[in-house]
Amino acid sequence: MEVLTRRRLALIGPMGSGKSSLARRYTAKYGGTVFDTDAEFTRRNGDISAFFARNGEEEFRKAEQRLLVEAAQSDASVISTGGGAVLGRKGMYALRAACDVVYLTAPTAVLEKRIKSSDRPLKNSLVQTISDRAPLYEKYADYTIDTSVDSVRELERALEKPRRNRYDVVLCDADDTLLDFKKACAVSVAAVVKKLGLECDADVAVKAFRAITCDVWHRLERGELTREMLGAERVRLLSERLKIRIDAQKFDTAYADEMRKTRYLRDGATDFLTRLRSRGARVYVITNSFKRIAEERTKPLAPYVDGTFVSEDIGAYKPDGAFFDAVVKAVGCDKRRVVVFGDGETSDIAGGVSFGLDTCLYDPVGGKETAADYRVREYSEFLDIL
Repeated sequence: MEVLTRRRLALIGPMGSGKSSLARRYTAKYGGTVFDTDAEFTRRNGDISAFFARNGEEEFRKAEQRLLVEAAQSDASVISTGGGAVLGRKGMYALRAACDVVYLTAPTAVLEKRIKSSDRPLKNSLVQTISDRAPLYEKYADYTIDTSVDSVRELERALEKPRRNRYDVVLCDADDTLLDFKKACAVSVAAVVKKLGLECDADVAVKAFRAITCDVWHRLERGELTREMLGAERVRLLSERLKIRIDAQKFDTAYADEMRKTRYLRDGATDFLTRLRSRGARVYVITNSFKRIAEERTKPLAPYVDGTFVSEDIGAYKPDGAFFDAVVKAVGCDKRRVVVFGDGETSDIAGGVSFGLDTCLYDPVGGKETAADYRVREYSEFLDIL
């Protein structure tokens, strides 16, 4: 049966909705293991109600979130969560990255009957609790089933349909996400060194220029430099680093000319974009760049995307909220259905987070600190999240 080959499942829903029971029954029928976060919490910390009384809800939620991340990273086939799991963003996004999320519902009268003899925290405020959390359950749900009837059969029926996309629009960074900036920079700087007859080793110049470029763009993103100041500041720092005299205007002009010729794509980028669009997503390139350079360098991407947004055109740079505001308005999509995908923690991720968009860090090497909702090392992992 098709359900056997599906991704892992995470069950969410209010107390009494039958998450633990369904997890056990489903794995008994189809095999696999269960990670029950409430049961595991009790095993490690004792009775949940007693923990609530002793330490308060805030401490419980912190511990619960750690368990959710652990469960997502485990090899469990089905994860059964507590009713308040949806209150923590980190844990829920960890589950979303690893699982299809199933929201279990039932009429309030059924839920009240099921928990009547339990000692669950907050059971006496069930109706209000459900009302408060319903928007979060709905936000995270990939599937919704009614457990007042045969929950296993309802789950089977739900899983017969493909999971719908969580996002309608993907905003993809260009450099070092879709385009090979390191290669483009190396080729361009080496050509400029030769063209201007600079008395330095080309490899040394490339390494120095790359580090300086990263620094000055970060300063631009933080508002410490203007676009007009960037080129001169970059060449000034390069001159100091190489201990040679460089004409800023000549260097900048020559570098722009060379960069416009570079159209190097990262391996698998066009296949990735093709697969995104085949899934029904709209895809846009977002780049902090100068229009004259970006319009040439992004040409190989044009057949695979729905449009490109360049910071110079917009008049604001990632992570400025004005940049993301202009983009989201232009694409005409509810921001809850938009995700930012990029390698830049201080631009793509910081900007997306501050503007209230979901974000995914593209981190091929691994190990970056991030505030992103998701982190992937390969394009295929992002396709699973979509």
